[in-house]
Amino acid sequence: MPDTALTPSELWQQTADKVKDRITHMTLWRTMEQSVGLVVEDDTLIVGVPSRIINQASYLQSPEHRNTIEKVLSRTAGRSMRLRVIEGDCIGDWENLKKREERVKAMRDAAYERCDRQSEQAQSWDEVVEGAARAWSACTLRALPQTKARYVRLMANYINEAISRLCPDGPDEAEERLIAKAIDRVATNADVSATVVALELERLQTTASNA
Repeated sequence: MPDTALTPSELWQQTADKVKDRITHMTLWRTMEQSVGLVVEDDTLIVGVPSRIINQASYLQSPEHRNTIEKVLSRTAGRSMRLRVIEGDCIGDWENLKKREERVKAMRDAAYERCDRQSEQAQSWDEVVEGAARAWSACTLRALPQTKARYVRLMANYINEAISRLCPDGPDEAEERLIAKAIDRVATNADVSATVVALELERLQTTASNA
């Protein structure tokens, strides 16, 4: 009958003794004997393998051994349990590892959030580009230079409004590239240099900031 009062260390020791009856593998036995049960978290027994024999941790984690170990572990604990092997021999090693993993997760989540934000921005700027295309299609007498000039002026206002809406804190490098994409589309439609469109946008922004 399983003893629910076992400490993590005792739970691992009893598991190791029972595994010896099922698997004949001297290196595995020695590795289990020199490892220590540190703590149980979320139905997972955290087992520390000392640094001096960490290269032997693979014997605990190979599929054929791990499956048997977890079955014996669960039977000994009286409930379904998993095994996690770490390098170390005290609870402090586990706590330090968790902190490192939390930092890595935070950085990964921040990177995902940044990618999502950039993707949303790209979609929004794609809409700006599509809007510029629709505006050009709606123009009449598009071959006339005055039509092109009015279109460029209108689109400079359109892009400036998009910058205010999509980049309230000012555009970063990725956003600048998206703005440039919109400027290029307007320039292509109006058959002018992209610099001309950018200058009109700059003039508009300078006028607004001086107002």
